[in-house]
Amino acid sequence: GGGAYGAAKAGGTFDLVRFVQQPQVLARIVSAVFALIVFACLVGDGYTSGAEDPQLFCVFNHNEDACRYGIGIGVLAFLACIFFFMVDVYFPQISNTTDRKYLVLADLGFSG
Repeated sequence: GGGAYGAAKAGGTFDLVRFVQQPQVLARIVSAVFALIVFACLVGDGYTSGAEDPQLFCVFNHNEDACRYGIGIGVLAFLACIFFFMVDVYFPQISNTTDRKYLVLADLGFSG
């Protein structure tokens, strides 16, 4: 049968195995893991201190904004992955094609 914006028509049961095998779901899971790695690496090893000065500084040319930017992007990417993962879970139950269109365009725009 036909579909709307890349999914089947609304309704039906949720099949976890089929859901996890979808390429966009696998890509979101991998993206979330990479976002966590970026965030964790910068928080854990992005700041260091000198032998004579106990004050922490960013390892990226002593620029605090560089570390803050990387941490912010990591957190934003992780939250976006979680949000769009939840959208993927509920997408088949959304019957309004206008809502589906806006969710697909939001995903495309954020990814771009």
